[in-house]
Amino acid sequence: VAAAKDPDAAFFKKLDGFQPCEITELKPGKHVFAVYGDNFFKSVSYTIEAICAAPFIEEKENLRAVEAEILSKRAELSKFETEYREVLAQFTEMTGRYTKEMQEIDELLKQRNEIHASYTTIPLIKRSSSRKKSKAASKEAKEDGEVRDRKPSTRDRTKKKWYNIPLKVDKRKPC
Repeated sequence: VAAAKDPDAAFFKKLDGFQPCEITELKPGKHVFAVYGDNFFKSVSYTIEAICAAPFIEEKENLRAVEAEILSKRAELSKFETEYREVLAQFTEMTGRYTKEMQEIDELLKQRNEIHASYTTIPLIKRSSSRKKSKAASKEAKEDGEVRDRKPSTRDRTKKKWYNIPLKVDKRKPC
């Protein structure tokens, strides 16, 4: 169950129960074999195999070499696990920071765009909570409609200047 929750733990514990094979050479003669085990709750059967090792000298040496490598790998794996956990924690922290930074940047850009939009959009109706102000706003709207019908005043003329270029032409001077 724990291995299903943390697959990394299963990898790092893979060699914990490793026991190298015992290869014991027997001298000629009579031998007695004893097997120690707890068979109080359940009967247990063992198989002991004895073979002549003379034809398997190369395999015996290969087995010892491989098992020695496995034992050294078990020690390396223990050290590697601590290093891996530290780096994984840093990675998780950096991933969280990356997400946080990205959200903050997106929020700042959104605020910037809203501020830019406030410069470019003109409010259509000035809204207020009192009736007097709303009546005044509607009077202003009516006056704006009348102003369009009338000639522009001097105040309106100044608004029509762009880049300080006067748009009035003096009729007394010839072109």
